[in-house]
Amino acid sequence: MESIRWGILGTGAIAKAFAEALKETEGKLVAVASNTESRAMEFCDLYDCSPILGYQNLISHPEIDAVYIATPHPSHFELSAECLRNQKAVLCEKPLSMNATETMALIDLSRKNNTLLMEAFMYKIHPQTNQIINLVSKRLKGPLNIQAEFCFSVEVPETHRLVNKELGGGSILDIGCYPASISRYIVGSVNNKAFMNPISLAGEGELNAQGVDLNASASLKFEDGSIAEIKSATNSVSESNVTISDNNLTIIVNQPWHCGEFTDRESEIKIIDNEGSKEIIEVKTDKGLYALQIDHFSELYRNESIESSLIPHNDSHGNMILLDTWRKDLKVIYDADRGEHRQVPIIPSNTPKSLPSLTIPGINKELSRVVFGCDNQSDSNHAFAMFDHFFQQGGNVFDTAYIYNDGKSDSYLGSWVNSRALRNEVVILGKGAHTPDCFPKKIRPQLNETLSRMSVAHLDIYCLHRDNEDIPVEEFIDTLNELKNEGLISIFGASNWSLDRFKAANDYALSSGKEAFTVLSNNFSLAQMNNPVWPGCFSCSEEDYVTYLTENQISIFPWSSQARGFFLDSQEFTGLTHVADPNTEEQKRVWGSEDNLERRSRCFELATKKAVDPIQLALAFVLNQKFPSFPLIGPRNFFETESSLHAINIDLSDEEISWLNLKS
Repeated sequence: MESIRWGILGTGAIAKAFAEALKETEGKLVAVASNTESRAMEFCDLYDCSPILGYQNLISHPEIDAVYIATPHPSHFELSAECLRNQKAVLCEKPLSMNATETMALIDLSRKNNTLLMEAFMYKIHPQTNQIINLVSKRLKGPLNIQAEFCFSVEVPETHRLVNKELGGGSILDIGCYPASISRYIVGSVNNKAFMNPISLAGEGELNAQGVDLNASASLKFEDGSIAEIKSATNSVSESNVTISDNNLTIIVNQPWHCGEFTDRESEIKIIDNEGSKEIIEVKTDKGLYALQIDHFSELYRNESIESSLIPHNDSHGNMILLDTWRKDLKVIYDADRGEHRQVPIIPSNTPKSLPSLTIPGINKELSRVVFGCDNQSDSNHAFAMFDHFFQQGGNVFDTAYIYNDGKSDSYLGSWVNSRALRNEVVILGKGAHTPDCFPKKIRPQLNETLSRMSVAHLDIYCLHRDNEDIPVEEFIDTLNELKNEGLISIFGASNWSLDRFKAANDYALSSGKEAFTVLSNNFSLAQMNNPVWPGCFSCSEEDYVTYLTENQISIFPWSSQARGFFLDSQEFTGLTHVADPNTEEQKRVWGSEDNLERRSRCFELATKKAVDPIQLALAFVLNQKFPSFPLIGPRNFFETESSLHAINIDLSDEEISWLNLKS
């Protein structure tokens, strides 16, 4: 079996631990790189390999197959990205990057370059961890109570990487990632899943003068009712145990991250029942913790896999989202978290794509057929990455609203548009006057605030976010015409208006020589709402509404165009559960009817025939209507964006549209 040729970036303690572990494997250490020549030479004197000055020189080395990244946290993203671009397999020390957005970008590069990427959570490879997971899945029943800690105390200068903000210091990123990871792993195992992400997190901690967490704790709640109390610290000591209980059995493991590495490769798992009876399971390995990790990675490399089943990409992504959320509760923010600090897209593209587009009267730009909904962005870094990626794919229409994300949606979008100098190339759809502020007098001040947040002079499209049936339609039309005449909006429309009110408004506008509603932003999808998703919501999927839209060629910008996951085949590539994610109650209340289940069944059947995903086919149904349709999507990662955009290329015949909608 041909040896895998390794290169190491970095010369610190963890790099030396890896080099020592390589001696127990079939791998061959070819070279080590440092930005300091003397450090590289000293390292190579110990491990009989070639010293290389400069990380890029090692990454481009033709005789290296795989790279172990052992540098400080802030460099993980750029170095991993460069390795993947050079098709070098990457084993990167945890955390994989500084935040979930960088992790998302690395996963995208791994997939695009068909190159192995794995986060070095060595404990997940060890037989002890496998034993813990088997015990949980076979002998415990959820919900679980979990306590997981990783705490130690060190006295280091403020320049040390553990406490230096510029070096990504902080207990959460350095060691809090372990209790976060194992808690998600354990709750997943009791639910027969690879992992589960929490539905809520409440964190607190102690910061140093640089704003770096010296210690942190968090309470995690999961959908099945499980609760995990996690803690990390670099300024206090604990047993660093993990305790798992279902109130019948309790499993206790001391320092499960080390897996006996410092106790002659021997460790134990304690099981205690309600009567106090104890059972001890001993674990012993012939190889060390890091050597087992290298063997696992090597097997993946030889099998031409791009990810590990034990540390899959979506697990790393979900864990980073949890760490981001934890840090934000403590207000620990790094430069890498600020999208406005990135002068170029997180993944630059030299070949921007184009998408099919249409024009709408009143807007002198072409509009991409799919619209990016801006309400799912967790911070400016995530927003900039997602907006850049959508624009690179050919998308140029963005949907925001006065109430989205407490105004941050407007701010993120405006900051991105202005920093990229794209105001003349993108189309902005804004909304305002949401209940309880759905009054004509509220429209102008909210619009002015939206424009101020964005630092733009006008919106291309403006929609009333809700209707107020106590207000005559004439008052809304008159107010919107004033704003249009002042140049604050180009065209306007309504969101969540009934057919009768929408028609009445346009009839008044036409009869009085005023501008009418040009667009509509109601729900429209293959699955029809039985009940509103939120109070005051309306669909336009009903036959009389569809007839009106077709006869008048009204452009629609439908929300929840994919029925909020109703047509998903699997929950792939998701991180921490979002507040907008539909729960089981909503699925049943809004979409759960015999007709919708039949539509879903037909969608899956036709998707199989066309070799596409059902959720893509569901979006194609919206795109292939006889009136102009610009469906809104709300992706939270590049994969979801690209999956949705693929629907534009799916052609459906009139017969297929009719069959999907139970009309034939």
